[in-house]
Amino acid sequence: MLDTLEEIINGVSLSNKDFLDIRYAYAMGESFTVRNGRFDSISNQTTGGIAIRALIDNAWGFTTIVDTDKESILKAIKKAIKMAKAGSKYTKQERTISDNWVFEGSGTTKLEIDPREIDKETKFNKIIQTEKTAREYSDTIAEASSTYQESHGKEFIVNNKGTKVSNEEHVIRLMKNIVGRQGTKMQSVFDSIGGAGGWELVEKWDPEKEGLKAAVLVEKLLLAREPPSGKMNVIMDPSLTGVFIHEAFGHACEADGIIAKNSILEGKINKRVGVEGINVYDDPTIPQLRGSFEYDSEGTKARKRVLVEDGILKEYFHTLETATALGMEPNGAGRAMNFNVTPQARMGNTYVASGDMKLEEIAEKVKDGVYLKDSYGGYVVPAKGQFYFTCQLGYFIENGEITDMMGNVGMSGMTLEVLQNTFAIGEKWEPAFEGTCGKGGQWVPVIGGGPNLGVSDLVVGGTEQ
Repeated sequence: MLDTLEEIINGVSLSNKDFLDIRYAYAMGESFTVRNGRFDSISNQTTGGIAIRALIDNAWGFTTIVDTDKESILKAIKKAIKMAKAGSKYTKQERTISDNWVFEGSGTTKLEIDPREIDKETKFNKIIQTEKTAREYSDTIAEASSTYQESHGKEFIVNNKGTKVSNEEHVIRLMKNIVGRQGTKMQSVFDSIGGAGGWELVEKWDPEKEGLKAAVLVEKLLLAREPPSGKMNVIMDPSLTGVFIHEAFGHACEADGIIAKNSILEGKINKRVGVEGINVYDDPTIPQLRGSFEYDSEGTKARKRVLVEDGILKEYFHTLETATALGMEPNGAGRAMNFNVTPQARMGNTYVASGDMKLEEIAEKVKDGVYLKDSYGGYVVPAKGQFYFTCQLGYFIENGEITDMMGNVGMSGMTLEVLQNTFAIGEKWEPAFEGTCGKGGQWVPVIGGGPNLGVSDLVVGGTEQ
């Protein structure tokens, strides 16, 4: 297929300033969810087809087809070029793709145990027993669910600049979500395991142990102290650091948002955005993490992205087009969900690097505040730098000591204030926030992570009884 696509594109006559790429993308996957003792959903999906982009005279043309024969592809190319030429009459913005970036190679996710060779009963048992153990633990469990997901994808990418790339990705995940209720009070717990790889990444998931652990924690949260409310010193655990650095900071680093003037980081390259000693990276080349890949959907080789170095902003996430527009280099951030959509500037594995402080030492510096753990997600306004995240639990910090547990709690603030008000960085970073990131109607697997962070003056939501 790759050689056929190369032969086809080499036969298309274009000017030197024009751009054309062809991407064949195939994906298959399955997902099962058990909720409250019954299968809530069972799905097995396969998609595949050809995506064609043409950038002619500053305008894009884009079309997709499911047929993969040479005649159909050539016909679709003509259609994309025609669309671009029609659009060029109405655009004044200069849009080009540099000739300097050409990539050749192949990448694949390593599979020790191919999950496609594992029988369905084994997969079902993981989630059925997890959910059943949690649900039957006590009458306080109001809802229990567990989900298994796996996906397998291939991409073949060529363009008229000379790029010729094949890429294969495999992602697997097991999840559980348990909700407890006591009177009018409700608490919830979520957890997952998985990454880029095979069955070996979820094989160690013990259903009874995982279900019991979640149910026990839910009961503890129902009995825990109510969270305080107001502005205070906070220790963010690796999960909360991860969701913050992905959602609040990472999205603000996406170059398409920079160009659209929809980011607080516009114009801040080589300027200070955080305290000295804080470093932020995105590295899709780390093996087995959920946001790992070798080539993006434009065929650009993935590499470690240095977003912040010693508090100074160094890099955005780039596609071929945004890199050309801003006079920078593409860095493998052009990801597409499937063949029906175009690549966007996206993250992979985004994290705050380690410092040198133990948790107990950070608590001593906090003196009085809270230690928040296990993010549940939230929302962000990138243009304003505002965020709100929920946490599954936390602990009070009193006189420098971590004391009583608190239940589900929220945290809000301004993105740059977090980086500028960080006063302690933990000694070990962890890839602790596994997610599926949404942007522009597309969803891709990602990781957020970091160490424990001590941050002053964050707003914590809750009412103390």
